[in-house]
Amino acid sequence: MNASPLPYIDRPENLTDRVLHAIRDSIVSGALAAGSRVSEAQVASMLNVSKTPVREALLRLRHVGLVEPCERGLRVVRPSIRGIRDAYEFRAGIERSSSFYAANRADAEAREQFVMLAHKSVKAAEAHDAATFRGHDRSFHRAIAQASGNSVLAEAVDDSLVLTSVLRERDVPPSQDSINCAHEHVAIAQAILAGQAEKAGELMSEHVLHVMAIVLAARPVADDGQPELNP
Repeated sequence: MNASPLPYIDRPENLTDRVLHAIRDSIVSGALAAGSRVSEAQVASMLNVSKTPVREALLRLRHVGLVEPCERGLRVVRPSIRGIRDAYEFRAGIERSSSFYAANRADAEAREQFVMLAHKSVKAAEAHDAATFRGHDRSFHRAIAQASGNSVLAEAVDDSLVLTSVLRERDVPPSQDSINCAHEHVAIAQAILAGQAEKAGELMSEHVLHVMAIVLAARPVADDGQPELNP
């Protein structure tokens, strides 16, 4: 792991989550480069925290798929065609389910929230404000997952969002595709609002696979020695 400083964090209520976010953000920024070793002691020293929250954060990030075992501990996952494909195909499946259940179970407040977030994502995309768009994008998907009424599913969606958002933000520059993706948010929200569960699930799956295609088209990945995968 290189010696680049990680973002400073105070001692918050949930220190493990803050450490996790600091490591994740450092992977996105490149402060922790793909393939670099991640040491509990070094991260703890850089963030001025004990090893315990670092260890807990790294366990979560390993479960998510952002770090992986290596000979001397853990390293930042290297982008690969197969890894990107696997992450997005998994996400497409679970978010199809979350949208289906949200269409049947979301209350009025939840419906209002993700409709609002969908339209905010359009405004941010049209303004070419990548950071705001990505924030609304993550909030939109999490809001639908929460509205599914299934806590296990919502947690799985959250973990999947962490992995795929890092793959996208680290490796793929903002593009015109964000506007198309934002309008897809609106279509998904409208289907859920209308109680069209099957349609909502299908639109969500298509949306996530569309994002996967954008990431793969950018091809910011090293050759992983594996053959091309069929769609």
